Amino acid sequence: MTTTEQPDVSAQPATLFERIGGRAGLEKIVPDVVQLHLENPVCGERFRAAKKPPAELTRLAIEFFSTGLSGLVTYDGLSMPEAHAGMGITHAEYVAVLDDILAALQQHGIGQQEQAELLYIAYGMKSEIIAK
Repeated sequence: MTTTEQPDVSAQPATLFERIGGRAGLEKIVPDVVQLHLENPVCGERFRAAKKPPAELTRLAIEFFSTGLSGLVTYDGLSMPEAHAGMGITHAEYVAVLDDILAALQQHGIGQQEQAELLYIAYGMKSEIIAK
């Protein structure tokens, strides 16, 4: 390649953040995730009793996932262990939350590959959240 040639960026695969629609995608998906959490018989009571209102939980989740998936730091909340300290979240509640995330992704037409990648990321946070 000469110095005047530009690299072929079209050959670079899209990131997971891009494949789920970027920040705009998160802004559509996350409110539905939070609503599913609130309605979930396994974890809903915990979300309804949260110290922060649903709108703030939604904002923080959008920022958290946007930061994690894009690399652009916009999240200003607590770390996962700090946010869940003393809550005693059970495995069943954790799985219910993951199920809600998958349901929202499916509702928004997010592909199987992207669902699997996001589930892998979310499940990877398990030790930072359960029974803390």
